[in-house]
Amino acid sequence: MNATKNKKIGYARCSTNYQSTSSQRLALKRYGCDYIMEEIESGRREDRPKLQKLLKKLKPGDSLVVYKLDRLGRSTKQLLFLIDELKERGVHFVSISDSIDTTTSMGKFMFTIMSAFAEMEADLIRERVKSGLESAKSKGRVGGRPKIPKKIAERIVVDYQKQKLSINKIAEKHQVSVRTVYNYIRKYETK
Repeated sequence: MNATKNKKIGYARCSTNYQSTSSQRLALKRYGCDYIMEEIESGRREDRPKLQKLLKKLKPGDSLVVYKLDRLGRSTKQLLFLIDELKERGVHFVSISDSIDTTTSMGKFMFTIMSAFAEMEADLIRERVKSGLESAKSKGRVGGRPKIPKKIAERIVVDYQKQKLSINKIAEKHQVSVRTVYNYIRKYETK
């Protein structure tokens, strides 16, 4: 008899290229995952391409394993929908750091509680960011890079027109980034 082994498929996600999935990958490997899918995408997005690809690979008896619940999704509704979908297909769900394993009654209960906490945490973060931005705005601070004086912007354009200095040298001379030099040249050329 040639029975196929139920697989443990890991999913590691971070929101930006500035973050790393290395600690998630390590935990998933230690848990014994047969395969790990990595994705750089916001947890709020429901149409994450690599997650969708992974979900299609899962067969009855397999387990979808994540390091932490918020790696799979940010809202309780989103997480519960996904877990229900997995359950209907006979696929188990495991969140290592949250001690959730939907093959057990306690695991199912813990999943419901933890997904509510994950949603609350995301809401609190969003509220703090919004409050911080509003506070900064009320104090006259505006986000983004500081504007350079108009005279320096004009000198950047003049140096560029003379074609005696490279873009890097112009940036160095005026103590701005190369990107800033390109931005002011582009503004000048579109006038």
